[in-house]
Amino acid sequence: MALGALWLMAFSYAFVAYSNTHFEWKHGVYLGWQGIAGIAAVAIYGVGLAWEKGSAARRLSRLPVIMAILQILAIAAVFIWAFAF
Repeated sequence: MALGALWLMAFSYAFVAYSNTHFEWKHGVYLGWQGIAGIAAVAIYGVGLAWEKGSAARRLSRLPVIMAILQILAIAAVFIWAFAF
């Protein structure tokens, strides 16, 4: 539960920090907090493997990793789109 709270706080704060940062490297601030959230997501997935197969806790432990993968794909798509034209 504590790892889930850590992941949610880091994931949410990435958006808050991005919108409130006036630095030139605000993208780096966003990616840094998402990196912290990604590390927490992998830890949540690892802890979730200890639960029995098919349990709700084990299925729910996949959510942060899936969201991290989707976000990586979205960022990669933006870079591909930006450099293709």
